[in-house]
Amino acid sequence: MTRPLDQIRPYLRLAGFEYVAYMVEFEHDWPLASALIERWRIKSHTFYLPCGKMTITLQDVAYQLGLRIDGDLVSGCISGWEQHHQGRTIEEFCEQILGVVSSLEDKQSQMKWIMKLTWFHNTVCGELEQETTEEHLLRYTRGYIMQLIEGILFSDAYDSRVHIRWLPLLEDLETCGQLSWGLAVLAWLYCQMASLGKRPIRSHCIEIQPREMIRPVI
Repeated sequence: MTRPLDQIRPYLRLAGFEYVAYMVEFEHDWPLASALIERWRIKSHTFYLPCGKMTITLQDVAYQLGLRIDGDLVSGCISGWEQHHQGRTIEEFCEQILGVVSSLEDKQSQMKWIMKLTWFHNTVCGELEQETTEEHLLRYTRGYIMQLIEGILFSDAYDSRVHIRWLPLLEDLETCGQLSWGLAVLAWLYCQMASLGKRPIRSHCIEIQPREMIRPVI
């Protein structure tokens, strides 16, 4: 991903993702992240360091990513899609809020719920003209946020794809900005850390200036 265009920054701010966008240029310290992971204890969600026990808090998420930590919960429903989206199919929904519909080649393993991030980057977030419509900017912003969600906030070992369940949350960017994305990100990070013994982990949120993210456990 690249830095967001100045044209979409007001929309990213409205949706609550303006500061997260700066993470696309962050240089990760993988050795430091690995050292922290080795000291993580799943049962207590705590780092055991020579200086004491420390953990990651909601305050850290809000400070580092600028995400809201209060407000409505981030949730959604895939079962009975049309019932929950005014009778619109997935294709109709994508056409309405993104302006395009993906082909089978753009889906992961031919599943209608899983999309390749490259499709959002190459198709939805194509080159913008200097003078473009607000609707085009909104569609571009939604595609950019979908990349942020899977590429940075909720990334895992398979972060080349993104689930379509996030898309309805971006239909109204102002409403999106009222959701507690920080709470969802921290919960996801804890779940990823808990799976360390089961499979490799790759979550960019662990590498966000970890020396400043950790706080003493009182």
